[in-house]
Amino acid sequence: MKPVYVTLICICFTLFSGCRKKDDAAAPSSGRKEMVAGTWKQKDLVIAVSVKLGGQNIPAGTSMMVLAPMLGPGGALITCTKTNTYTFSSDNKMKVSGCTELLFPVTGNEGTWSLDIYDAVLLLKSAEGKPDPHWIDELTSNSLKISITAVIPNVATVPLTLILEKT
Repeated sequence: MKPVYVTLICICFTLFSGCRKKDDAAAPSSGRKEMVAGTWKQKDLVIAVSVKLGGQNIPAGTSMMVLAPMLGPGGALITCTKTNTYTFSSDNKMKVSGCTELLFPVTGNEGTWSLDIYDAVLLLKSAEGKPDPHWIDELTSNSLKISITAVIPNVATVPLTLILEKT
């Protein structure tokens, strides 16, 4: 065999064997799971979009704690969440101390958690395994903001942002 052919065969073998996908390689961690793990306390619950309430324009970012007294019995569901704490353990168990009827009616007070869709979604699951996904709007080492769609009885279905602070 001519040396040129041997060289070409060696180059082709190297290229094709080097391009093979490794099945046993784990996906790299984004580090977000480690950031979410821990105990968080509720800092605020704000309206995610501007709304009109009783003829008044309410801008996005307005605290629901301020608006709760104007919402009748539905407002009590909001104020009940004010002191909630959320624990996301490193073994993917989740527990909420406080009221969950408004913010997490599917998950309830305990279940599991994981990150989904490129670590952009906090996927909660109830103890029965029912999924309850929420977009992560912001995540830092001490702040977590997640999207919630809440049904406030006799008022409306409202897009909210739950703002948590790491304890």
